[in-house]
Order: sequence, then structure tokens, then C-alpha cells
Amino acid sequence: MIDAHIHLQGSELHPATLEEGDRLGVRLFIGSSLLDMNHYPTKEEVDRANDDMVNVARRHLGRVLGYCYINPRHGQAALDDFRLRIEDEGMIGIKLWVAALCNDPVVFPFVEQAIDYRAPILIHTWRKTVGQLPYESTAVHIADLARRYPEAQIIMAHLGGQAESAINAVAGCPNVYVDTSGTPIGGGEVALAVRRLGAERVIFGSDLPYACLASNIGKVLGAGLSERDYALVTDENMAKLLAEVRR
Repeated sequence: MIDAHIHLQGSELHPATLEEGDRLGVRLFIGSSLLDMNHYPTKEEVDRANDDMVNVARRHLGRVLGYCYINPRHGQAALDDFRLRIEDEGMIGIKLWVAALCNDPVVFPFVEQAIDYRAPILIHTWRKTVGQLPYESTAVHIADLARRYPEAQIIMAHLGGQAESAINAVAGCPNVYVDTSGTPIGGGEVALAVRRLGAERVIFGSDLPYACLASNIGKVLGAGLSERDYALVTDENMAKLLAEVRR
């Protein structure tokens, strides 16, 4: 299995991550560092987060890969850093969190560079009844970005936070995958995503260390997928995206 959505705990993997992966059959973890969870990090903070992720991936070759965390408001300096992280430091894609809506024009240069690299773009996506952050993307923003850039390989994290409405919003965007991470997501939501989008557009993620790896695997098992669909969701879809990354 590939877990396509984890985070560091401080500057390191949670100490139980690899042991749990061995026990549960997860061969590869793909993560990002959000450092101290500052919604609007400085360039120096983002640099430190990415340095930490690169160092962890280097210490655990073959078991851990990293997304380049980006605050797109940092402009050209952040774009230059993204190129460095992909070309020289082995990162495999972009992580966008809540510093800017994903369809804001400040994001477009990063999407265009990711298209050149064929690198996946993992976007935190959540629709809240209360407490929505000012620049927290929803599935509507994801769909708008996907239509603007049909060549982009976009992963909508957390099944959008409200699975049914989010799935409907991106259903017509074949370049949007969804990941299964997120505490409101259960087996029923995973099954719904596979039914409406096809298993080829659903990717397993746990959101470690903020969620339990075993329970996240359990909700995919609980979705009642065929053996073939289970293999696509838990391994083959993300493996295909990784194989396409150019450096």
C-alpha cells in the first residue's frame, strides 16, 4: 500500500509510523511538513518545513517521499524553491494548505510548473458549516482550478470535508483525484467516491499523525470494494502518478 497523505510531527516522522506501516502493509508514505501549523507562514518557515521533509525522506529512502509545501503568496522565491526541491532534492509534488484559495491567480504559476513536471498537486480541501478559514479551498475551488488546467494532476484531500457535495462538484473533472483521509470520512464515503468517480480516481491517505493509520485502512476495507478496486485505491493510482513525475 501507499499512504499518500501524511505529515511530520515537528521535524520528524511520528516514531511509530514505519513500524505501523510494516505491520499493516504500507510500503511507502508520502508527506509534507506544515511546521507549527501557521496558516500564513513566512518564507523562512516554509523553507524550514521543506528542509525537514527532505531530511526525513533521505533518512528513510524507499519508504518516505515528500511534497513541497508552498505558500503561493511568496511568489517567485517560492517558485524557485519548488524547482530546487523537485529537481535536486527528490520531492514529488506540491502541497497547498490554507494560505490562498487554490484558484487564486497567485497559485497559477505553481500549477503550471507542476504540469511541466507532471507532479501531483495535493490540496487541503474542506467545507465547514462554521469556522471556514478565509482561504480554505472547497471542492468548488478545486473544480474551477481543474477546468482551468485540465493537464494538472490534482488530489483533493479529505474528500472535500463534505463528501457527497464535494464528489458531485469534481465529478466532471477527470484530472481530479480524491484522497480518503479525514476523520469525517468512513467506509460509506469511500464507497460513494468509487461508485461516482471510479476507483481510478480515489487514493488512500491517512493524515498521520493527526489520524490513526489502522482506522483509515479500515474504512477502505469497510467500503466493500472489489479486490481490483481496492488495489487501485490503496496502491496503483498513486504509484501511477509517481511514475509520471519528471525531474
